[in-house]
Amino acid sequence: MIETFELKFSNMELLGFAILALLLFLVLKALEKGLPYILKQPEKKQILIKYFTIIEIFIWIGFVIFGIQKLSDSNQIYAFALFVMLMIAFVWLLWYFARNYLSGGMFKFNGEFEINDTIQINEYQGKIIGMGSSRLELESESGEVIYIPYNQLSDAVIVKLHPGEMILSHSFTLATANNGKINQMQESIRFEILSLPWSSLKKTPHIKLIHEDKSQLVFEIVVFTLEKEYFFKIEQELRNKFEANN
Repeated sequence: MIETFELKFSNMELLGFAILALLLFLVLKALEKGLPYILKQPEKKQILIKYFTIIEIFIWIGFVIFGIQKLSDSNQIYAFALFVMLMIAFVWLLWYFARNYLSGGMFKFNGEFEINDTIQINEYQGKIIGMGSSRLELESESGEVIYIPYNQLSDAVIVKLHPGEMILSHSFTLATANNGKINQMQESIRFEILSLPWSSLKKTPHIKLIHEDKSQLVFEIVVFTLEKEYFFKIEQELRNKFEANN
């Protein structure tokens, strides 16, 4: 009779622990989804995104330790199972950080990439400005700094670019006289761009009509070149030849 009472009591404790775990899960998910809307400053949002997962892991570890202490008195099997779960989580966390550092060490050790090298990693492209202990730092052509954890490089395709291979884009609008021949005007602009010595021949310029009235046509134009200083030269040549006021 006593044994049956103890078993029921242990099951009730286990049920209570499961309910608490579910409530904790819901609270953490609510905080993860809701805090970015509450925090107005971008800096605080970045800090939240950066550290929330780590904080969540430590909260769960603390919760499991709490459960081990509470269940160890009534049922050692449940307590031992929670202890095993805690060890698995600890080993996973250790491997997550260790893999990042190991991947970084291998990336630096192979000697194929150096500071100021221009590389492309999947959809990211830029110049290497830093090789930290846990992440690679790239600077894009627009001046943005891109941080890539080393563990993401293991399965990534990394292309080392030469400076002459980087194709830059520049967009602007151009208003021309409306001669009633839109396609012919687009082809004339495209031919003129490709005829200029500063334009890249590897990528075709984009020319899109965005406005039309009786007197003029307005095109959105994207040109591609190898150097930033060529942007103004190409734009000025097109304006001199096609702009409606000229």
